[in-house]
Amino acid sequence: MIITCKKEIDSEKWKSLLNKSNMATPFQTVEYYDFINLISDLSAKVYAIENNNELLALCVVTFQKEKGIKGYFSRRAIIYGGPLIAKGEDGKRALGTLLYELNKELKRKVIYVETRNFNNYSEYKDVFLENGWNYEPYLNFQISLYGKTLEDLLSAMKYNRRRQIQLSLKEGAYAKEAENTNEVIALYNILYALYEDRVKLPMPDLEFFIKLFNSSIGKVFIVKHKENIIGGSFCFYYPEHSIYTMYYCSLRNYHPKIFPTHLAILETIKFGLQNNLQKVDLMGAGKPSEEYGVRKYKSEFGGIQVEYGRFIKIYNPFLFKFGKLGLNVLKKLKK
Repeated sequence: MIITCKKEIDSEKWKSLLNKSNMATPFQTVEYYDFINLISDLSAKVYAIENNNELLALCVVTFQKEKGIKGYFSRRAIIYGGPLIAKGEDGKRALGTLLYELNKELKRKVIYVETRNFNNYSEYKDVFLENGWNYEPYLNFQISLYGKTLEDLLSAMKYNRRRQIQLSLKEGAYAKEAENTNEVIALYNILYALYEDRVKLPMPDLEFFIKLFNSSIGKVFIVKHKENIIGGSFCFYYPEHSIYTMYYCSLRNYHPKIFPTHLAILETIKFGLQNNLQKVDLMGAGKPSEEYGVRKYKSEFGGIQVEYGRFIKIYNPFLFKFGKLGLNVLKKLKK
């Protein structure tokens, strides 16, 4: 049976599937679903397959589009983390049913739907392909915390990364969790300037980050020097499991011996160790076939490079290509 309404899903069954699945992330939780539906320009729906009073497959689908006229050409559905799937053949069959039902639900609503996989879905690849999805290679870096100490993790980093962290601390910079909305706003302003000046891509409004800070699945770390906020990170958090660095940033050319983003990621690692998490996920390192400047940066924190890829199903190829072209033109115009 397909369920397409949160009210019809027993929250205990939902949590049970999270606990039993190898694919659990904060992006498939009740809390994430509720968080997205609090954001003005975003919305989410949950789709689940139930059999014999047990949930076997589930995904939280986030619906996104840009503002204004660009919205028509950027309608998309993103399944962050990939779907939740029960172990075994029952789960695999349920995934096939879930993808079939998703196709019926989404084909008239969005231009494409895409999963952003943070776990290994290779045993389910055939199910996606059979349902008309394509696989796209995509890299990521994950730092395993299991059985590790901070000293272990620091020693696994590149020498230059350790040295830069030590220099930053020696100069008096430090990181900590954000304590109030004013600190979140200060960090957001740094991130916004980065996206305006260099990244040239859309990013959420301030509302997203404040509500993330106030949610049970959000963590915000700030980096300070002489009482000034000079950088930090916005993370999604799954208790007793993992933490994901969705955004990080710093003031550009702030100080030659201070590296704020290094300290922000180090603080994320410390938080993971203190809270018995299994891993820190750095959330993406680009396509293997393309140059991606951030890949080298992320690689120097001692994590493992993985290729869990993405699955994508395009419903309107013309609008998909047109939308990508428009985004590239927009980036060039902003330079």
